[in-house]
Amino acid sequence: MRKLFTRQLIEARHEMLSIYEAIDLAMHDAVRAFVTGDKKLASKTQKSTLRIDARCANLEAVCYNLIATQGPVASDFRTLQTIIYTDFCLQRMCDKVRRAARAAKLRVKSGIELPAELIELVEQEARGVFQVMGSSAAVLVSNDLTLLRTLNDQEESAHGAYEEFFRAYDRMAAIELTDDASYDNLRRVIMISRYLDRCAQYSIDAASRVMFLVTGQRWNTVDIAGFDEEELEALRVPSGEGVVLVPEVDAKAVAQIPADEIPASLKRLIDIPVEDEEDDEDEEDAVDAD
Repeated sequence: MRKLFTRQLIEARHEMLSIYEAIDLAMHDAVRAFVTGDKKLASKTQKSTLRIDARCANLEAVCYNLIATQGPVASDFRTLQTIIYTDFCLQRMCDKVRRAARAAKLRVKSGIELPAELIELVEQEARGVFQVMGSSAAVLVSNDLTLLRTLNDQEESAHGAYEEFFRAYDRMAAIELTDDASYDNLRRVIMISRYLDRCAQYSIDAASRVMFLVTGQRWNTVDIAGFDEEELEALRVPSGEGVVLVPEVDAKAVAQIPADEIPASLKRLIDIPVEDEEDDEDEEDAVDAD
């Protein structure tokens, strides 16, 4: 019974990371659709977010079922709490991806031509946001508190592009549109910059939950900004006899995130070959039988 619970908990964690990867890739598609005016890709991305929503809902149900039926304690309970909170952040990120895809569709449908400077700023912001999301994925995989501490600085860079986007928009002469509905469409289109900015923050919120997972403390990136590596490592508490996290296995769940958007530490984990877990379990069962 305990082995089944452990397997289910590990599967829930891998599903959490896999959903994160799916959202990251979907946001790439939404931005590409916006920049290139690809309405078909935007529609495809919108539909993909609905499937992601369903996965998030199922993951939440699985976690609450494990809590209700297994009565986990200590590190196992913190793992489930972390997955549930991260899942909540993933749902909010998915909503922003869907809105970004909708903005891309609306831009094409309404024939809104944005100045090249604004398009370039969206691309610049997206690059920064994807770096933040890649680093957050690395934190979730490896529980790296030192990397977690650096996320605020990365987010500031992406947020700067967001602020510059609207400053640039305000500097430009008003775009001549025919009616109020057209102006509403324009406002919805340029909100893609806001959706990117929020995705970066939600990804940091998700990564910050790792602090609770490994220390039992509900601190965020601001709280630990002044800590050095030794102080951070000293905060860790024993993981108990529950699930043993294996970063090189977990990393495979986010392997499709573009390599230039993740830290070198996560790249190395992705590249490590991993033995088939089912084979390992078969060997263990054989030993037990002897």
